[in-house]
Order: sequence, then structure tokens, then C-alpha cells
Amino acid sequence: MSCFHFFCHPLPPSLWLFLLQSLFLPLVFASIFYYIFSLYYSSLFFNDNPTTDDNFHPPVSIIKPLCGLEDNLKANLTSFIHQEYPQYQIVFCVQNPTDAAIPIVKELIKNFPDKDLRLVVSDRKIGYNYKVSNMANGFAFCDYDFILIADSDIEVKPDYLKTVIQPFKDEKVGVATCLYQPVATNWLGIIESLNVMGDFIPKVLTAVQTRGVNFAFGSTIIIRRKVLEAIGGFGAIANNLADDFLLGFLPHQLGYRGELVNYFVRHHQGEENFKDYINRQIRWQKCILSQGLLSYLGLIFTQGTITSTLLVLINPQNPLSIFLMFLTLLLRITLAYTVGVVFLKNQKSSRYIWLVIVSDFLNFYTWILALSKREIMWRGRRFRVKKYGYLEPI
Repeated sequence: MSCFHFFCHPLPPSLWLFLLQSLFLPLVFASIFYYIFSLYYSSLFFNDNPTTDDNFHPPVSIIKPLCGLEDNLKANLTSFIHQEYPQYQIVFCVQNPTDAAIPIVKELIKNFPDKDLRLVVSDRKIGYNYKVSNMANGFAFCDYDFILIADSDIEVKPDYLKTVIQPFKDEKVGVATCLYQPVATNWLGIIESLNVMGDFIPKVLTAVQTRGVNFAFGSTIIIRRKVLEAIGGFGAIANNLADDFLLGFLPHQLGYRGELVNYFVRHHQGEENFKDYINRQIRWQKCILSQGLLSYLGLIFTQGTITSTLLVLINPQNPLSIFLMFLTLLLRITLAYTVGVVFLKNQKSSRYIWLVIVSDFLNFYTWILALSKREIMWRGRRFRVKKYGYLEPI
């Protein structure tokens, strides 16, 4: 038989079945081991109670980039003012002189005259990522050697600042970050919360144990001024989608150590429609994709809900496939429940824990879309995302 006839001859169904099972079976086993290890690594992190040195409290400059009104904005900003910390300043940055957040900031400045609060209004742009331009404009008014950046949708407790600064007692630490706990207001918010608590957080904690901390999150980034200047300042990330990630990655490239602080801030997601939710998820997936195609594709090993379901659909009569699917789903729900309810004390999520399966399918859907789509929508602007996360406006 010629090679042409061999490749064109249709394979028998039994062989197709064998090939597909041979593909998905290792993926399912990999996800089972991943869920078990994630449970273990999560317990290590949450059971490690950090200590606070009350004698270590260097002055901190807090940059707050703002753009329009967000749910709970005034309470979010006020929480950063009410800090049990001796010396800090907050620089609120906006680009549009008619921004709806400006009256709130002015009211806070008036209500807290004893605090070092500043409002910077500047339309100067240093790149296509306007958030980075906003932070760069505020950085010019920062007085201290430790720079803290936190998104406007973040709310914290009074012990926040004295806790997240602790890693910098070690001079080798160049940047520190922390995770967040979502505050849901609707069904999409609940699904997003389960995605964060049951998928995102375990992935991060597993990555920390296996690869260390070479990333940062917009929920909190603390960086030494000299380190920020060494990586090229905000100009080095002004045209990149994954600005938060790069503020943790670039210092790591220079030999500085990153730290993930055992502290969870509150993230107020706000209400959004399904289209906006999907667009935001694609944008986040693009941030992960910008870190490398192979590592992004490797996330399939963590998507046991999908691979185990496909394994059963391939051969519904196979008892092993059915058993593995139930085992995978049990571990998946156990992981989400352990992180969300047991460790983070989010009792609301316990009533909707089954929605973690829905969250997994939506996560897989946006994971596929991020691979196939070259464009994103970000605050009403369209961009083409190029290699390494560089933005090209459309």
C-alpha cells in the first residue's frame, strides 16, 4: 500500500476511539494530581501565619489610578486613608479633568485634612496603556522610596499597609504583591468569585511553590523606587497589556526577589453584562498568554472539568471514564470549597459551590477565544495584542 493510500484511508471507529482516549486520559490524570497538589499547597499558604514587626514602617507612597465611577469607589478609597501606619501619602491620579471620580477625591481631601492626600489631573500619555500613563503622572508626586499601587476597585482593612510592607525587611526583595477576594453582587459576580477562589488562587499558590514569585497583581503592588527606576520606570510597560505582571517579572529578571504576602484584599467587581464579562475574561487570558504560549497551553492540564467530561462523551459506556469524571468533579468542588469557604470564610459561595462547574466551562471558553482572537476591547478602545503583550491600537 502506498503512503498516499495509507493516509487517505479512513481509520476505523475503534481506532479513533482508542486515539481520543489515549489523548484525554493523561490529561484527566494530570488534572487529578494537580487538584490534589493545589489542595496541599493552598493549605501550606493559608496555615502560614505571617508575623508583623511593629518597628518596621518605612514611609510609603500610594498611587491610585482612577477612571470614572466604580461600585463602592468612595468606600474603597476611604479604606486606604484609614491605615494604622505612621507615615504614608496617597496620590490620586486622573487623566480627564471632567472625570466623575474627581468630586469624590476632593471631598476626601477636604474631610481628611490631616492626611497627605493629593489629586493629580494630567492628560499626559506615555503609551497606549492609559492606566500606566496615569500611574506615571502620579509617580512624579511621590515622595517616598516605597511605591504602592492598587486598583480603584480594591478595599482594605486598617492593618493592610503595615502587613504588606513586611517582606521589605529583606533588602533582596524588590517587589511584593497579594491576592484578592471578590465581592459579588449578581450571578455573573458569583461565577467570577468561584473562578477566582476555586481556580485562580489555587493556580497562583501552586505556581509560588513550584516556580517562586515572578509576577504581581493590580490588587496590590509594592515596589522599591530604585527597582522601579532600574527596570526603566513606567515607560518600560507603557505599551503593554500585562502591566501588573511586568512590574513583578522585570525586577525578577534583574535578580530581585518577589514575595506573595499572605493578605487578601477585597475586590468589588460591580455589575456587568455577559458580553462585558467575556471581554474582560479574554483580556485577562491575553495577559496570561503574553507570558508564553507553552505555559498558556499547559493550563489544559488544570482543566479537569473539561477533559473528564470530554472523556466520558467519547465513550459513555466506559466505567473508568465515568469514575474518573466523578472523581475529578469531586476534587474540583472540594478545592473550590476548601479555598473559598474553609480558608477565605466566604459562606455565600458555599450555597452556589456547584456553579464552579459553570465557571470552568466559561473559563475554558475564554481560554480558547484568547488563543484565536487577536483583538481585545478595553474601556471602549480596540487593540490588537501582539507578541509579549504589546498593544497596537485599532
